[in-house]
Amino acid sequence: MHIPAMRDHAADIRALRRQSNAAIAALDAQYVVSFMDDDVTVAVAGGPVLTGRAANRAAFAQQMADPGFGGYVRTPEQIIVHEQPLRATERGQWKARWRVRGRVHEQDGHYTAEWRHSDMGWLITAETYTNAAR
Repeated sequence: MHIPAMRDHAADIRALRRQSNAAIAALDAQYVVSFMDDDVTVAVAGGPVLTGRAANRAAFAQQMADPGFGGYVRTPEQIIVHEQPLRATERGQWKARWRVRGRVHEQDGHYTAEWRHSDMGWLITAETYTNAAR
């Protein structure tokens, strides 16, 4: 696989994260998981570990079917690109919003995402979400 030497991989990952956030806002579970590797693992804050693209798609689809679902926004604060093999670590903050009985509820915290570069471009291989300390 040929990888351009002068490419700004961190900028590419930031752009993919913006697209992923937009997919969530558009309630498009299929597009959300298109940024994930087939064998992705996602450790949900205070919840289960979801393994595989299909499990993550089902979880997003279920949440998105709830009329109170207000979405998730992940905001990268740091992206470290590692060479040989080309992979990256993204760290940032996340925020979720939903409406229950007319009231807006929010939850937030920190996340870490592991990315790898393949012939398909950058894909998420793992994400871990933690709740903010209160």
